[in-house]
Amino acid sequence: MKEGKTRKSILEVAKALFEKFGYDKTSMNDIALHSHKAKGSLYYNFNSKIDIYKELIEQELDNIRTKLQEKCHLQELHESNRQISKYLLERMELFNQTVILKQTLSAQYFGTDHEIVTTAKEIRKKFDQWEWNYFYGICQEGKENKILGDEIKPNVFADMFQMLLKGLEVQFFAKDSYKESRKTYEVMVNFLLKNMTISN
Repeated sequence: MKEGKTRKSILEVAKALFEKFGYDKTSMNDIALHSHKAKGSLYYNFNSKIDIYKELIEQELDNIRTKLQEKCHLQELHESNRQISKYLLERMELFNQTVILKQTLSAQYFGTDHEIVTTAKEIRKKFDQWEWNYFYGICQEGKENKILGDEIKPNVFADMFQMLLKGLEVQFFAKDSYKESRKTYEVMVNFLLKNMTISN
């Protein structure tokens, strides 16, 4: 129990330091000092600074997935367009509320091979697969309910939505424009999905 509290305390302090000073300007010594732990205690719980960062990214992605599952469950909304609209708006808002994940998408690191970028890509695979499955399931449900026609392929549908969202992440977070773009994004989502009733 004590070990769990120590680990949690280290993560909380590290997150605050990463947010304030950035990954590169935060050292293990800084984390030890601000968490009032011996440096050995840090290395007992984590192998390195990137391991701390990795766990923080995992926490943020797990939180996003959990909240999306709660608010955008397949069984709660019967119209695919309403369900997708709710998902797209909520998903980007949750990404905007992250601290660590947004740093990996920031202009400073975007397009580089920095260790936080390569770590984030690796950690995101699990979330990306879950999200792809979500869109695939939505498409399948839409076809079964005759909202989407037979010509709509679930795997292509899922690929396209994921490509769209990842492209928008660059626009919003690498360019730091989410706040000013949010209203336009909402209008765009509603416009694109308003008449999504393509059936044979």
